[in-house]
Amino acid sequence: MAKNLLRRIIRWAAEMPHPAEQYYSPKLSLSEERALLRRNYLLLMTGHAALGLIGPEIRGIAIETRPDDIILHIAATADTETLREDINVITDDLDAYLVSGPEHLTPISTQIHVGQADTSWSGRAHDLLYLAKTEPPNHNS
Repeated sequence: MAKNLLRRIIRWAAEMPHPAEQYYSPKLSLSEERALLRRNYLLLMTGHAALGLIGPEIRGIAIETRPDDIILHIAATADTETLREDINVITDDLDAYLVSGPEHLTPISTQIHVGQADTSWSGRAHDLLYLAKTEPPNHNS
């Protein structure tokens, strides 16, 4: 009886579609699906690495995933020593998170943009992780 139940469960599981299929277009090629999964993985790991380190001077964080490296684009109000220390902690933590996975040899670099996280920031062309709220215009003046 237990063997029959186990066979039925295995047959049922083999017929189940992969959970990702309900979220991704079935027209994606295998390489496109892998790139999307990699992007999501790196966004998640970078978010974990940045927890508690995004201060008021950081206006935006974006991730550029290239085949052979990862670039963190940071938009900031000023390029300060404190900002650079926080970014170093983020990249060190990200590197530590990636050490046990498929990205363990992938180099991580950063680009700092001093200014708003608007269209002048190169990070806007990549995958956004964080954008600071902008102050709404004061119409009472």
